[in-house]
Amino acid sequence: MVEKAIAELESLSKQGETYTNDQGSYGWRNPIRSDTGRILQAVVAASAPKRMLEIGTAHGLSALYLIQGTDKQNCQLHTIEFDENVAGQSQELMDRLNLPVKVLAGEAMQIIESLTGIYDLVFFDAQKSHYGKQIDFLWERGLIGSQTVILADNVLDRADEVTDFIDWFKSRGINYTIIPTECGLLVSSL
Repeated sequence: MVEKAIAELESLSKQGETYTNDQGSYGWRNPIRSDTGRILQAVVAASAPKRMLEIGTAHGLSALYLIQGTDKQNCQLHTIEFDENVAGQSQELMDRLNLPVKVLAGEAMQIIESLTGIYDLVFFDAQKSHYGKQIDFLWERGLIGSQTVILADNVLDRADEVTDFIDWFKSRGINYTIIPTECGLLVSSL
């Protein structure tokens, strides 16, 4: 059933859509590209995380790929979606598929502030210009640490927006790889 849901979401336009939430904040929702999903799944399968965090749920396509890489019995995915209506739709999908996914609706920094415990894997795919402050906040709050796998989409096609995020790794001497997908996927283990 998960594969069918992935196929349905993969069929949606990759051009993205603009939206405004109830508070008037403006955003852009763009599904991951077809070449990225299977890489996410493979990285998750290789690293076997128990707790994952995704920043930027949208309609849940990347969440499905992330959870597909696990055994689904001994893991949990928290995923943050800015738009409350879309978050509700995504949660309904995850519930219908009986997946260990909790969609958290709201501003990422506010949600991050409420989280506890360390995450084994974090996937960044929301507002690109916020990646840097988000990873820094996750680090400061002890939500990521040694051995946490970091994944981030759009690091090539939106390179000018993620410079502080890339600098975060460089300033700490943390190695990373950028896989040249259509948008560029950063992979690192802290």
